[in-house]
Amino acid sequence: MKFKITIFVVSLVAIVLSIVTEIRVIELRKDLQSQFNRLNSTVNEKLEAQEKEINDLNRYFEPDGVVEKFIVSNNFLEKNLNDLDKIITNLDEPSDAGYIQIYIIGSSDVWVAFRNPEGRYIFQGNLKPGLNPYKFYFFKEPSIETQYTYTLPFNASFRSGVPENTFFLIKEPGQYRLIKHPDKDISNIMEDLNLYIPTVTGK
Repeated sequence: MKFKITIFVVSLVAIVLSIVTEIRVIELRKDLQSQFNRLNSTVNEKLEAQEKEINDLNRYFEPDGVVEKFIVSNNFLEKNLNDLDKIITNLDEPSDAGYIQIYIIGSSDVWVAFRNPEGRYIFQGNLKPGLNPYKFYFFKEPSIETQYTYTLPFNASFRSGVPENTFFLIKEPGQYRLIKHPDKDISNIMEDLNLYIPTVTGK
């Protein structure tokens, strides 16, 4: 009799546990379904928003669209601003400043570079034959800075890919002079180009 009662109780407990487990599984399934629905809704909203953004961007890139008009306008402005920078650079002639312009002879471009004492490039590029528009200030600074003006430390170094085709137009307080690239490396512009820099020499 006791055995039958024990079996009945165990069976009853098992049934109750099974029902509770089933209820929990159903609740968990509902919760997961609810989370999935929310996530799916969020993903769909983001996809729709991205699709709208892509469509908007595509309109920008259409022929005669915003991007094409911007590129054309930007090129026009850039060309004219470059010309304006050259004009300003040429007109800016502070009487007490010192700067270097580079003159290239021959028919080919020449690579040149200025570096600071730590070896970092201040300027490097291929310069065309003739007097180049860049002004490298070694004494004081330009009145107006443009893309063609650079400020050099007095002990900057200089290197040219073709030294024999490289000349320096040097403007110092009260004078101009044109000199050829020395027959040696230029490790210090003040010493190797004999630059007059009152703030360094004290004279």
